Amino acid sequence: MEQLLPQDEITKRFLEKLVVCQRLTLLGKLSSDLTHEINNQLTGVSGYAQLLLGQERALLIARELEKISSSADECKKLIFNYKRLARFTNQEKEYCSLNIIIRQALDLFRRQFAKKNLEITEDYSDDLPVIETNAGALEHAFANIIQNALEALQESGSRLSIRTAIEDQQLLAVFEDDGPGISQEAHQRLFAPFFSTKSHLHCMGLGLAATKAVVEECGGKIRVDSLSESGTSVRILLPLE
Repeated sequence: MEQLLPQDEITKRFLEKLVVCQRLTLLGKLSSDLTHEINNQLTGVSGYAQLLLGQERALLIARELEKISSSADECKKLIFNYKRLARFTNQEKEYCSLNIIIRQALDLFRRQFAKKNLEITEDYSDDLPVIETNAGALEHAFANIIQNALEALQESGSRLSIRTAIEDQQLLAVFEDDGPGISQEAHQRLFAPFFSTKSHLHCMGLGLAATKAVVEECGGKIRVDSLSESGTSVRILLPLE
């Protein structure tokens, strides 16, 4: 007779699968954006190359070559950022900077914010110590939060603010947007798996549930404050040790 697993072990395995499922969902969204951006860059490269064929002056040729080089570098950056997030999370802890992890997650979305004329303000504390944690998993969690903010700001609002600090002997990361906010009814179910405030068919409602699982696995806490039509604030506290 097959032995039944303890409830805690079942919950742990479910959360692990939830995080993996959400990672794949996020990568699916980003892959579509990545394909679009690379296609745009390559279209530009092709155009610059056509211009070069008709150029006779060295200065004009040099300018077009600079544009080609810049587009190639942008493609490399896009692919590098995507590959970094796509790699399987290393369960080994490593010493890392919270500010750097957040910037890396944000780099995945900067172009999308810029294309939609959405503002990003960043205020990173210079006094944060490095911490020993799962950097890959945290980057995934922060990417979920930023993705949610981007989608909310496409409905209303114009700004995402990010800041870090030390609070109560813990590392603090705050993500605040001035988007449409969340109703009180929805707020009570935010961290429930498969619950989503979005109506899109591709939204599986795994983002915040997976984010909470990652943050708690790293020994931290997450809190979401939001009111309908008043924006959303996500606060994450992580232990210094």
